[in-house]
Amino acid sequence: MNLKYPTTSKTLLEKITSGDEISWNEFFHRYSEVIKSVAQYKGLQEHDAEDILQQVMQDFFKQSKTFRLDPAKGRFRTYLWQIINAKISDFYRKAYRDKQLSEDLQPLCESETADLYFMTEWRKTVYEDAFAKLKERISPDTWQAFELYALQSRSVEKVAAYLNCSTNQVYQAKKRCVAILKEIYEALNKQDPELKLDLMRHGL
Repeated sequence: MNLKYPTTSKTLLEKITSGDEISWNEFFHRYSEVIKSVAQYKGLQEHDAEDILQQVMQDFFKQSKTFRLDPAKGRFRTYLWQIINAKISDFYRKAYRDKQLSEDLQPLCESETADLYFMTEWRKTVYEDAFAKLKERISPDTWQAFELYALQSRSVEKVAAYLNCSTNQVYQAKKRCVAILKEIYEALNKQDPELKLDLMRHGL
C-alpha cells in the first residue's frame, strides 16, 4: 500500500529552520513527489521536473533560517505552491527566450486545473501521515490484521489463519482502526477544511 503527506507539521518546520539534517530528509521525502508530479502535470519532461524539484528545495533551504509559519498569512501548502508555480513559470519563460519552445506554446493545463491537481497530490501526503499516526497508536498485529482484511480485502478467515487469531479479533482490529482513522481525519479536516479526508477513499 502506497499512500502519501498531511497538513504540515509545525514541529517539522521548526526543526528545518534550525538546520536539522534529519528533518530536511523528511521534508524532501514528504514533498518531492508532489513537486515533481505537479511539474510533469504542467507539461514538463521528467528530467525538467527533477530540476524544478531541486530548485524548489534549494529556494526553501535558502529561506529556511528565517522562515516562520504564520497561519494568519496562509497555509504552508499555499506558500510551497507559490514557489513551485514560480519555478515552472521561470522554466517556460527561459524556454521561450532561448527559442527552445514556440512562443504560442503554453503550459499544458490551466492554472485552476493545476491548483486542483496540486491539492489532490497534497491530499495523498496527508493520507500517508494519517496512516502513520494510526500505526503509532496500535500494535503491529492490529495494523497487520487491518491492512490485510480492510485495505487488501483478504477474507477474514484467511487473515485469521495467517495471523493465528480468531475472526472476531480481525473484526475488532478493523473496528478499532476505523474509529481511530475517523478521529484523525476529523481533526485534520477541522484544522484544514479544504482537505475533506474521507474513509470512503479506502472503502471503509
